[in-house]
Amino acid sequence: MQRYIDKPYLVGGKKFDMRIYALVLSYSPLTIYLYRAGFARFSNSIFSMKADDISNSFVHLTNVAIQKTATNYDSV
Repeated sequence: MQRYIDKPYLVGGKKFDMRIYALVLSYSPLTIYLYRAGFARFSNSIFSMKADDISNSFVHLTNVAIQKTATNYDSV
């Protein structure tokens, strides 16, 4: 169980997450390589905490497996 963030940072009114890859070669000394071609995933719908939208996965989740089933999904 975790607390839901009811006022998340939004881009264009939509929730998003960023996927950035890092390779840690050593901790002492700290050596990290970042793969700069990361990507962002966005929800399909504008974020809302209204009671009607609480169970709407297209508003709250950025998972592509869920978003691609939306009627207004844009695969480009």
